Amino acid sequence: MKVQKPCPVLATRRRLGSVEASSGPAGYLIVEANGGLNQQRSAICNAVAVAGILNAVLVIPSFGYNSVWKDPSEFRDIYDEDHFIATLEGYVKVVKELPDELISKYDHNITNIPHLRVEAWAPAKHYLGKVYPVLQEQGAIRIAPFANRLAMDVPSHIQLLRCITNYRALKFSAPITTLAQKLVTRMIERSSMTGGKYVSVHLRFEEDMVAFSCCLYDGGDAEKFEMHSFREKEWKGKFKGKNLDFAAGRNRIDGKCPLTPLEVGMMLRGMGFDSNTSIYLASGKIYKGEQHLAPLLKMFPLLYSKESLATSDELAPFQGYSSRLAALDYTVCLFSEVFATTHGGNFPHFLMGHRRFLFNGHAKTIKPDKRMLVGLLENMTISWKDFKDDMEAMLLESDRKGMMIPRVRKFNRKNSIYTFPLPECDCLHAE
Repeated sequence: MKVQKPCPVLATRRRLGSVEASSGPAGYLIVEANGGLNQQRSAICNAVAVAGILNAVLVIPSFGYNSVWKDPSEFRDIYDEDHFIATLEGYVKVVKELPDELISKYDHNITNIPHLRVEAWAPAKHYLGKVYPVLQEQGAIRIAPFANRLAMDVPSHIQLLRCITNYRALKFSAPITTLAQKLVTRMIERSSMTGGKYVSVHLRFEEDMVAFSCCLYDGGDAEKFEMHSFREKEWKGKFKGKNLDFAAGRNRIDGKCPLTPLEVGMMLRGMGFDSNTSIYLASGKIYKGEQHLAPLLKMFPLLYSKESLATSDELAPFQGYSSRLAALDYTVCLFSEVFATTHGGNFPHFLMGHRRFLFNGHAKTIKPDKRMLVGLLENMTISWKDFKDDMEAMLLESDRKGMMIPRVRKFNRKNSIYTFPLPECDCLHAE
């Protein structure tokens, strides 16, 4: 197969550096990264890429407060600012704040700086044609919101900026890194029966996830009322007038419902993981946790989470900060022998890509065919042997799809370097 040549690290540095040296930066770029941990991560990578396109100085991105995530953390709370700035030196200049002479021009009020709204998935030519002239004229611009505001398909030297940002510049802050490393060490110590290797599972069975999915489980009318009340509280009339019973049935058949802990346990046991397997559960607060986790714990007694591995004193500084807690989960999952994803989203997509990059394409990932899995779980006459055979076949198919084959491809939202970093980001290993 035709293999793309390694990305030109030095050429990109020279190209971006020569543009800045010849004309000076066009101005300052201010963005607001919104969403949860990995949506913010995507926005940060895109912000660096856009700064490269515009020859702009990037101000450390601010984080928008999200009504769902409810995390007031700032950039420096989650990432190492100094490392971020130093790593990008020579590619894109990054500063912590605007210079006094510029902010005074806008009466020391950042909201007075011109605010631009950019269409989703805008190509590089949009920024050069529409945004660049305003930046040159005003000296600074704000773009918010900034989620998904740059196309996946961009010039190779700009794509490289995404690689460098995601896999080199974005290093978690010292408090997160210190505790995360302790959790990884404790997981290895508790996995002595499997040579220090453990399985991590990203379980999306929190109350908000169950409610938003409109799926029905085994709680009867009481669960229906509880989920309806939660939806009205969090999303007002978003679901009004919809036939939720029909939607629940259709979503279940289509494999769009979050897997329960029991279903995850059945899947893993069917795939051949026995009761000696150590499992790390990456999750928020499980909906009716004691009730739903009991069968999974019975199948896998060596079941751990950040709450069970860390002391209450160690976790105290992270409580109430969902993104910082997610960063702990992210790190423990990153170094697991096997990672199992159960319901999509930014977390598994970024993590699968990071593991592929870290282990040079050889990362064991379980991404089940949920439509097939639901059909098997609903089959009341299937034997355990037949179920096991189907699960082992699903595991083989998951391995096949997870293999990284270098190829020239058209970038799109499902085929990004965040999920499939090779070969485009491979040169960073050599560097």
